[in-house]
Amino acid sequence: MERALVTGGAGFLGSYMSQLLARNGVDVTTADRRPDGHPVWIRDPEPTRHLSLDVTDRAAVHRAIDELRPDVVFHFAGQSYIDRSWADPSETYEVNVLGTLHLLEALRTTRPRSALAFAGSGTEYGRPELVPTPETAPLAPGTPYASSKAAADLLCLQYFLGAGLPVFRFRIFGTTGPGKTGDACNDFASQIVRAERGEAPPEVRVGNLDRKRDIADVRDAVRAMQLVVERGEPGEAYNIGGGRAREVRRILEELIGLSTVPLRVVRDEARVRPVDEPVHLGDVSKLRELGFTPSVEFRATLSDILEHWRSLPSGLPTAPVAVPPTTFSPARPPTGRIAVSAVGGGK
Repeated sequence: MERALVTGGAGFLGSYMSQLLARNGVDVTTADRRPDGHPVWIRDPEPTRHLSLDVTDRAAVHRAIDELRPDVVFHFAGQSYIDRSWADPSETYEVNVLGTLHLLEALRTTRPRSALAFAGSGTEYGRPELVPTPETAPLAPGTPYASSKAAADLLCLQYFLGAGLPVFRFRIFGTTGPGKTGDACNDFASQIVRAERGEAPPEVRVGNLDRKRDIADVRDAVRAMQLVVERGEPGEAYNIGGGRAREVRRILEELIGLSTVPLRVVRDEARVRPVDEPVHLGDVSKLRELGFTPSVEFRATLSDILEHWRSLPSGLPTAPVAVPPTTFSPARPPTGRIAVSAVGGGK
């Protein structure tokens, strides 16, 4: 892999993936609807290039693939919020399904030997009968977000079977880390920091704490995805996760244990989702067979998240903070093959 395009490259998973690839010597272009190439939580980012791109714009997607000629497209661009998918399912389908279709068509017609690594979701399985859930389990999505990911997942399979396009289908279970918003770990941490600062009452408002979730550190998750592209079988689906179900209640307890102030827990019915699987755990045997093992301890993940929120001036993700390092190879500058805006700098 010499050249990679990372769609959604200014988002949570995309930003960590682009930094991992750049550190491993890959020539990286990030693409996102946002005008800047790096999210605010990455300080001193590795040098990559950024392209402003809306994946729902068919002509723009075809131009990008034709000009960039990537060896691999890591496709993270999408509408990723479950609650938002209920409010606007049409937007969710347009971005997640149509955007994926545009990429597949662009690759088929322009770069048929280039790979597409599609960021699907473990929620595609819905409420599976078998837990841990293997990749062979039927898809039974219970939300507009999950069904849009399942539809795009099957599109990728169709293009592998019908057109021979090398695709890798990730079914990503929970990921977390510094910079994420909207998940339980960061929601709890942000509330704790506001309470520590006296900006909010000494409490953490919660939904259903009895859920159990497979949650991986984002730095491990992107390593796993790169490994799949390097060693996996095109056309196959791969669960991406930590392989362990963690009770949300226990996560909250661990974060409260790291707090500098006493806190009470308050149940908030507005935080309870209408569809919320009791256990969400992927069977990651296929991933382990490729040689993957997690490297970041979960307590360290929670500590890093809490310190991230403490580093922000107002409890909101608007200021740059350093992303804690992980096991990356030394960086090698990109080769500069295409004239798009340069962002970031070396360490």
